[in-house]
Amino acid sequence: MRVRIFIFILIIGVICVPAYFIMSSFGLFQNEKVLVHYKLALEVKGKKYDAWPLISSYTAIDKKGDHRQLYYQAEGSGIEYLFQLAYGEYELKRSKENPFLDGGIHYTMDHPEYVREEKQYENANDYTELTHYYNQQEQVIYTYNPEASLDKTYVRSIITAGMTRTTGNSSRPVKDDYINISKLFKDKLGVNVKVDVDEDNKIVTLSMS
Repeated sequence: MRVRIFIFILIIGVICVPAYFIMSSFGLFQNEKVLVHYKLALEVKGKKYDAWPLISSYTAIDKKGDHRQLYYQAEGSGIEYLFQLAYGEYELKRSKENPFLDGGIHYTMDHPEYVREEKQYENANDYTELTHYYNQQEQVIYTYNPEASLDKTYVRSIITAGMTRTTGNSSRPVKDDYINISKLFKDKLGVNVKVDVDEDNKIVTLSMS
């Protein structure tokens, strides 16, 4: 009897372990999802405007909850546009091109450089590339160090569901560090970020106040 139980447990283990890794590669066990198949928009006075060139595949949100957090890939391009949205440094362009949106956004050019990179040298050959985030007064509000331990206050490590990254002869799920924009902006800029999800029309709408 014990042998049968042992064999049964062994079979279940053999089945469950690969299933666990497959489900992990699809991010089923994490609380966040990357917005690969969504359009990002900004809501202003009840109207929705395309937030491009913010990149949806670099953007993530909580899967559920009344106050979903917004995340943006720490080493992805475009994060500076979120600062411009927070500070209102843009113009709205009405358009009927996309029937699900009311137009697009033109980001103005006369603003500080909110995201700056710095090479921190360990010796003449090796360095770590730091990313500094600045406020409108050009004060550093946060520094991201990819080599440091994960700062769980402002950073999340998030899997892009269904995607793999190949290194040599092996492949693994695409997993990147994301800045918690909602918390960073609230704590450091005094800006509240609201996230609204329209699953039917595949639109994630942001509003900042």
